Amino acid sequence: MTDEELAHLVQNGDKEQYAEIVERYEGKLFGYIRKLINQPNEEVEDLLQEVFISAYVNINGFDAKKQFSSWIYRIAHNKAVDFFKRRRLKKITALDEDNEEWLIKKEKLQEELEIETEEKKRIRKAIRELDWNYKEVVMLYFFEEKSYEEISDILHIPTTNVGVLLYRAKSKLKKSLLKHYDMSRKNNGSQKER
Repeated sequence: MTDEELAHLVQNGDKEQYAEIVERYEGKLFGYIRKLINQPNEEVEDLLQEVFISAYVNINGFDAKKQFSSWIYRIAHNKAVDFFKRRRLKKITALDEDNEEWLIKKEKLQEELEIETEEKKRIRKAIRELDWNYKEVVMLYFFEEKSYEEISDILHIPTTNVGVLLYRAKSKLKKSLLKHYDMSRKNNGSQKER
């Protein structure tokens, strides 16, 4: 049964089907929220519960003709934004140094950026330093493997803007990585002179 069919059943009063939705999305959304807010697991779990409660309360607002995953990811996105608004954080770090999940999907990003595998720490650091709007698009596209259309639905921006944001994010990542590479080459050169 598809997610959309399950949501339709819940909308029509079969509330017990919601447990299946929670089971399908719990792990995915936990990882997504963890990367977005970079907080302890307890905070992530609290926010995840808010997402599922909000989705349940607002299930009748879901259009079963659209993708359920985009709808629930949008709720997660909104809850993450609210989380930071409540705490009035200005700088947001999305990827945890200890989080190695991204390694599974790194090849797709590396192919785009033409970076060697030994650069993975520099890539993580560069992604953490991106502005929120770029970081979020990179995470949704490369790590959550969402299409441009899904990202458009999740972020409520035109599909063309998704492409522009991804292009700019990759440019910023390349620039950051090249700058770091140049600095490390200079440092290695000055160490050899000693």
